[in-house]
Amino acid sequence: MSGLKIFIPEKYQYMPPKKIFLARAGAVYSKILNDETLMEVANRIYLRGLDIARPVVYWEVFKKHQLPENAVPGIYKTYETFLICVSTLGAEIDEEIERLSHISTLEAALLDAWGSEALEKLNDSFEETFKKQNNSKLTMRFSPGYGDLHISVNKIYVELLGIADKVRVLDTGLMIPRKTTACIVGIGE
Repeated sequence: MSGLKIFIPEKYQYMPPKKIFLARAGAVYSKILNDETLMEVANRIYLRGLDIARPVVYWEVFKKHQLPENAVPGIYKTYETFLICVSTLGAEIDEEIERLSHISTLEAALLDAWGSEALEKLNDSFEETFKKQNNSKLTMRFSPGYGDLHISVNKIYVELLGIADKVRVLDTGLMIPRKTTACIVGIGE
């Protein structure tokens, strides 16, 4: 495998469980079930997220020698082959969260929580698809900003994939669109 690949999911592959999305927003699901108004707002925001998200995973498989040493976390140093991916929900989610923040803090917070959980679901779905299609065993995902993998490594991953025109990495290591994650995964034999 070589060269940039793109995974564009079906809606079900990035639909977060409603209970989880609401928990991320700090809500207790059992209490919201009994509040018709809150449930209506949560449902509307959930559907809005599905409508405006433009999810995509950019990915490529690399050999260890192709990667800078600081781009591989210490716990993966024994692996020889790596999957690097950058997943995003697109700029539309960021724009809608910003728009809603001027109208309703609740709706903006709910969409922000929905986006975080949708991104996690997207990553899980991509990982499962990759494992099945490539008959691979994978380590857990490891993202810059955790452990010994500095957040600035986001820029390295974006550059390795050649997607700087799609995902911008700030000097802080944060990425734009905001609902974007980068990760490295060790591929087992």
